[in-house]
Amino acid sequence: MARGLALVLVACAGIAAAQEPPGEDRPPERPEAPASDAPVEEAAPEPPTPAARPDELPEETEDTETRESFGPPMPPRHFQLRESDAEYAACRLSLSLLGTRYEEQPPLTDPEIADCGIARPILVTQVIPGVELEGGAVMRCDTARALGFWTRDFLLPAAAALPGAPRLQAMQLGTTYDCRARVGTGDETPELSEHAFGNAIDIMAFRFDQGDPLPVQPRAGDGDPHEAFQRAARATACLWFTTVMGPGSNAAHDDHLHLDVIPRPSGWRLCD
Repeated sequence: MARGLALVLVACAGIAAAQEPPGEDRPPERPEAPASDAPVEEAAPEPPTPAARPDELPEETEDTETRESFGPPMPPRHFQLRESDAEYAACRLSLSLLGTRYEEQPPLTDPEIADCGIARPILVTQVIPGVELEGGAVMRCDTARALGFWTRDFLLPAAAALPGAPRLQAMQLGTTYDCRARVGTGDETPELSEHAFGNAIDIMAFRFDQGDPLPVQPRAGDGDPHEAFQRAARATACLWFTTVMGPGSNAAHDDHLHLDVIPRPSGWRLCD
């Protein structure tokens, strides 16, 4: 009996040995770390780096070549005034209805002052049928439109009220487009004139189909129809232009009417 039990045990041991992988394929056993009762020492924290004193800070240097500006540069002033396609088309339609004679011109710029110029200039030679601009003038479409409505609705009726009912035939011009600063303001560093953007035109005299041209000049107290006409022309111009200056405004405007369409907030106008 004991012999048979021993044979069974030997057979079982052989089967178990056959099922185990070869010794070299088994992962090596990790040796156990010896137990120790000594406490584990933690690494001491590094001392904080002392802050630099103000007198030890490096000096800031200005490097204009490498310093980057925030965002793209602003476009020139004249380009900011550029009309949209819809606005330009509407203005040209008004000129057609007024009978204004004009020609479109290529964009006008200045090689020295980038803000000067006209993005969509036109050359006007006739304000309305029968009323010429002597020599023609380059301007923005908005300026030509205001000039046309003012001439048609106010200058023609005012001229007809003069003795002999003359018909207005032409306007003699002073400065039209000109890249320059404002004059007569007394500013030490004046801004660019509205002439620099095609927004302004200067009227020196009115010419009729009879008699001599009527120059713009100081007429306060004359008490005659010519003074009345000049006063009427100047006052009604402010219904279409946002700036109207002339004799009495300052010495620089004693011989002409300055008219411009500078954009102003809330429809405010300077009628000086």
